[in-house]
Amino acid sequence: MRHVASRSRPRPRLRRGRLIAGGLSVLVLAVAVLGAVGIIPVQDASIITAAGADDIGSRASRDIADRSRRESPPPSPESTQKAADSKPSTSNTPTTPPSPSVGAMVGAEMPAGTGKGKRVVYALRDNHVWLVDAKNIVKRSYPVSGTKFNQVSPGNYDVIRKRRYTTSYHGTERMQYMVTFTFGKNAAIGFHDIPISIASGKPVQTPAQLGQSLSDGCVRQAPVDAKALWEFAPPGTPVIVLA
Repeated sequence: MRHVASRSRPRPRLRRGRLIAGGLSVLVLAVAVLGAVGIIPVQDASIITAAGADDIGSRASRDIADRSRRESPPPSPESTQKAADSKPSTSNTPTTPPSPSVGAMVGAEMPAGTGKGKRVVYALRDNHVWLVDAKNIVKRSYPVSGTKFNQVSPGNYDVIRKRRYTTSYHGTERMQYMVTFTFGKNAAIGFHDIPISIASGKPVQTPAQLGQSLSDGCVRQAPVDAKALWEFAPPGTPVIVLA
């Protein structure tokens, strides 16, 4: 009798464990159902369900999410267009046109009475040059730096010769695109670019100083303008010098 009684003692503990396990299953199922109907937040229900080793709550959460997507109305064409319009433009088109070159800008109106046909017009006082074609159309207009010693007088001249490279009469500066139209006391006088000091390798003036009388006798031009006049005026081209 004692032997039989000793075998029957563990049974209450086994039943208690089964009751606890069954209670947990009911709790997990209840949480899943409450999460599905919206009483418990879906996120909390999913966490509790995962802890209970059952995916019932997870399936309920997925069902609710799918139902929400199905019930949400698709975006209207108007709202889609407004969203597209609100995005910043990525176009590479510049907002402002590029600035023209120095020689392309017409900085002053050419005085009347300069003749007809293809010619170079140079205003001493205004330090300005115009290139005029055979149809009397101004093709280029730009500021220059002329003589500060009055070595050039108003009058009609012609291009005498052209030299691609040259140096100043005192041998301290080098120039390009020399277009000679007269002669001074010491050397030929013509149009060329801004001289470069041979000693320093730097220009003797800046392009911003064009428009001032700074040279000994020649007419200094920006490099782009010096090249344009070189190509425009072959020997024999009239040069009209104004006061």
